[in-house]
Amino acid sequence: MTFGLPGTIISRIPNENLRIKLERHRPVRLLTRARNLILAVAAGLLAVTIGCGSDATSVPVGLPSEIPPGTPDAVSIAVPASSETPTKRPVIQRPIAQVGDLEFLVELAADPEKRVKGLSGLPFLEAGTGMLFVFEDPERLRFWMRGMEISLDIVWISSDCRVVDVSEDVPFPDPDTPLDELPRYSPESPAQYVLEINGGEAAELGLGIGDTVEFLGGLAGTYGC
Repeated sequence: MTFGLPGTIISRIPNENLRIKLERHRPVRLLTRARNLILAVAAGLLAVTIGCGSDATSVPVGLPSEIPPGTPDAVSIAVPASSETPTKRPVIQRPIAQVGDLEFLVELAADPEKRVKGLSGLPFLEAGTGMLFVFEDPERLRFWMRGMEISLDIVWISSDCRVVDVSEDVPFPDPDTPLDELPRYSPESPAQYVLEINGGEAAELGLGIGDTVEFLGGLAGTYGC
């Protein structure tokens, strides 16, 4: 074997000497290979260890891990009901006078003091409302408009719960009118109940003689109709 430019012989190494030199360098290469093998094995073991340990952190942050069997479910825990009985508020039944298919929310005047006062002094009456006068027996009643500030329809109702007469759009008097000069209003037939509503409302709604009357709500089953 020669090294150098062609044609020029630098030196010739005997075969025997070359063999000896190769044998001297061979152990060094073997040790290097062994060391590399050891490092490769160690690196593999380290990778396996890291791979096994990564299972503990594989659950995403914020998500619950698997619940062990037998763990009680917090949602299924029953909350004992209160032993106290809830208080029921009484339902207030409004007093209603139904005439035909019309309903009027009414204020009741069933005692002498309320019957005498009536709606006097009231400056305004809501549509669909009024005052119901109740008497002990049917008779030819007489009403006047003393102290009134609004006009009224006076609906006269018999003991068998029918409209027997309607005094329509009765005007309120001048405040200076003497009592003995105030007009009096009476039905054509005896009446036991009187419904006072806004003047002109009876004609507007079609309320008339012969209509049946029924007391509903807070008046039901109390005064005969």
